[in-house]
Amino acid sequence: MRDHTRFLPIAVELSMALTLITAGAVLGAETTLTATLAGGAAEDPPGDPDGAGTATITIDPDTLEVCWELSTSNIADASASHIHTGAAGANGGVAVALDVDGFSGSSTGCTTGPDAATLQAIIDNPAGYYVNVHNADFGPGAIRGQLGALAPNTAMSQGSNPVGPLSLAGWFLLLVGLTASLRAVRTRG
Repeated sequence: MRDHTRFLPIAVELSMALTLITAGAVLGAETTLTATLAGGAAEDPPGDPDGAGTATITIDPDTLEVCWELSTSNIADASASHIHTGAAGANGGVAVALDVDGFSGSSTGCTTGPDAATLQAIIDNPAGYYVNVHNADFGPGAIRGQLGALAPNTAMSQGSNPVGPLSLAGWFLLLVGLTASLRAVRTRG
């Protein structure tokens, strides 16, 4: 009977390497989140009763870049917009400042986020954060909306190079591990 246990080290090395290769393509990937913005009771204190809008937020924790596309309707000109911490119905502090110069109707732009950990926390739990648009009539917020992941899966890299540092480590582990395992098999065989 043939002893197949000598191939066990190869199988272990291969599974570890493939895990790291896959993780490198997902962790730290650029992620797009969305929010439907509403006023009235969605804000506390209540915001603009007929205000509405949308927000698309793209976060790249590797570059610390946060980009936004905001669209508002039925509110006075916006004075600022932010991503705040807080679940639905709860107010929280500013996590990321978006358009702080003010706008009328729509705004697009990019900024550098506070730090990778905060940006990753937003990606990991978007429902724990909301986009808030402020104006002179409603200083605490005219409209707001909870962030959510863009369906079906935005955790995959949208950049041109999905190979991150972990996937490079995975390839290195694969090459080194397989070389060592094959030498061990040849020596035993």
